[in-house]
Amino acid sequence: MWSKIRIYSRILFTAIGMVITTCALTPPIVLSNLFTSSGLPAYKMMRWWNAIISWLMGLKFSVYGTENVDPKQSYVICPNHQGNADILALAVGLPVRFRWVGKRELIRIPVFGWALAGTGAIVIDRSNRETAVASLKAAKDKLSNGWSLLIYPEGTRTPDGNLLPFKKGPFMIAVQTGLPILPVTSNGAFKILPKKTIVFRPGRISITIGKPIKTEGMTEKDVPRLMEQTRAAIESNLRPDYDPFKELKS
Repeated sequence: MWSKIRIYSRILFTAIGMVITTCALTPPIVLSNLFTSSGLPAYKMMRWWNAIISWLMGLKFSVYGTENVDPKQSYVICPNHQGNADILALAVGLPVRFRWVGKRELIRIPVFGWALAGTGAIVIDRSNRETAVASLKAAKDKLSNGWSLLIYPEGTRTPDGNLLPFKKGPFMIAVQTGLPILPVTSNGAFKILPKKTIVFRPGRISITIGKPIKTEGMTEKDVPRLMEQTRAAIESNLRPDYDPFKELKS
């Protein structure tokens, strides 16, 4: 009984904190874009938002492989998607600034959607393939001056912790821009906050950054091979036995 009380108390505590934090940070995020086109102030505030929500949820992060990242280089970041908790881990833990690729429905959420749009996120309509492709092509203009693009190649959260089939979109963008792919593996997020539930437990998420995969000189014919190479890189660091609750105490 006490365990359930603690869990639901934490959920309520986090929900209240999320509303307050979102309402507090959304106006400066939106307004910052009126004074600068760099997007950097909005990005920093987005990281603050994620750091605060992570603290409210009792999450901690371990990041490995930072030596594989050049802060001055732009990447197409391809992580596995275990659940909403890995979004927080990536926003707080990755040592490279990036723009999200998200579904259109997120932008429609009052206040939160305005803040997300203010960070320069690329929005795609997954119900319309042509529109989604056009949005991804337009995203190339936002990949300069050290900005990267983060897009989940699975397209959605896994229902069981294993990798889902990959979509071609991220790899088409990488080939068209010549930017290297940065494979990233998260462990623990699925057990902390599984798909289709709001019930979570505090825990430690592990993020492992793999070595960049070069795409310069590749064409669309190379996309299938590039997908396989990226999948193998992510899977090589995937740990189904990872216990985020045990690791939190270590």
